[in-house]
Amino acid sequence: MQAVRLVSTKELSHESWLDFRRLGLGGSDIGAICGMSRYKSAMEVYLDKLGEIPPLEDNPKMKAGRMLEPIIAEWFAEETGMKIQRQNSIFQHKEYPHMLANIDRWLPGQNAGLEIKNTGEYSRDDWSGTQAPTEYILQCNHYMAVTGAERWFICVLIGGWDLQWKVIERDEELIKNLITIENEFWNNNVLAKNPPALSHQDTKYLTFTYSDSKPNSSVDLPEEAYSIMETLIEARKAKEVAVIAEETAKNQIKGIMQNKELAYWQGDLRFTWKANKNNVRAFKIIGGNE
Repeated sequence: MQAVRLVSTKELSHESWLDFRRLGLGGSDIGAICGMSRYKSAMEVYLDKLGEIPPLEDNPKMKAGRMLEPIIAEWFAEETGMKIQRQNSIFQHKEYPHMLANIDRWLPGQNAGLEIKNTGEYSRDDWSGTQAPTEYILQCNHYMAVTGAERWFICVLIGGWDLQWKVIERDEELIKNLITIENEFWNNNVLAKNPPALSHQDTKYLTFTYSDSKPNSSVDLPEEAYSIMETLIEARKAKEVAVIAEETAKNQIKGIMQNKELAYWQGDLRFTWKANKNNVRAFKIIGGNE
């Protein structure tokens, strides 16, 4: 491993761990600043690094992830025959100190690491293909950039019983792009205290931050808002067209399926149309949204 050990986490308090995390960008931040995270936005990462929002409160889902991590790791080792090793450190890129990595496990003798995930049945479709979800591919390539690893394994426990794992090979072109994106975000946003653009994931943040309105107050939109208004209008038009096109395509597939429950395309299950306990049939696209 070529990374610098920034600090040992063995005796580190949770508060100190959070302070060290704010010294740079970790693997869980990368999908967000690339606009590919389902869980947080670039704005949330920015505010977190400046200490302007409280850390995420612990919840049962987070606790379950912590409690199950060593079990999933040992399960992976048993299934694959690979050796795993805890590192108990926050690592730092040798050249770019704002690139940090708090990895789940290292695979000694392989120049590879292991990322561990725990999720419910509701996320099964996210793992149905041959690749991991995009945000995790970004996360693992970030770890490879920091550590110099050749590949990263990602192991997920779905629904408490289904263990799956995938291999993410080192992508030099992607790593080069990530370094550029992370450098720009850290220097041009965080250090410059210049907020990134708001995204679709910032609804809760805006609602919480501006929960009160001033009666009869108003604002004159600046000239740069014109392109945003145009985008909004065009998006609404496109949404209407897309909804019609989607419903039409669904009905055409249903017309082919008729009273059949499963529909395959070249050997792969693509659609289901099953009756629930109320005898109402629900159409589902495998690998997509209903």
